[in-house]
Amino acid sequence: MQKYNIHTAIEKNVNSNYFTGRVTIREVLAEGNSTEQEMYHVTFHNGALTTLHFHESDQILIATYGKGVIGLMKGGNVLSSEVDMDSITFLNEWDTVCIPANIIHFHGALVGEDLSHIAIMKRHRSDRGEKDIFKRSATKWEYDLLQQENPNEMETTEKFLITAQREIRDRIQVAISKKLTR
Repeated sequence: MQKYNIHTAIEKNVNSNYFTGRVTIREVLAEGNSTEQEMYHVTFHNGALTTLHFHESDQILIATYGKGVIGLMKGGNVLSSEVDMDSITFLNEWDTVCIPANIIHFHGALVGEDLSHIAIMKRHRSDRGEKDIFKRSATKWEYDLLQQENPNEMETTEKFLITAQREIRDRIQVAISKKLTR
């Protein structure tokens, strides 16, 4: 048995394609210290959010500080999916949610707020039949999925990605604003 601390765990590099705003990620449990679980302490600063994404296993989020939001999407791809208004949930300290596997979603801090949460996912036994080999739960991110969904191959990928991501961000912020005013 080893002891770890969510505030002093190893800080991971953050891929700016996968988040909007400033985010700090600390890896608490991963392949180096757990065969079956992975756990991260994530801080979203001043309204930062994840981009749309899904995981191949359930994801448990436990809010440890601040105010945030989580929302699920309707539809099978990121380009044409719409925010499920009924799913938008606001998070306060110690709220816990379980996001089902393979559901496109987003989460992070409300505008003008910070949010920290612990994220826990199950690791998977290897598909190759190897004994006691576990692999990380795959996450499919908006940036990567949009590259596959480009409907107009004549348009440059970079231009398409910038435009599509801006439209998605706007849809998400409008949905959050509508939910806040209800």
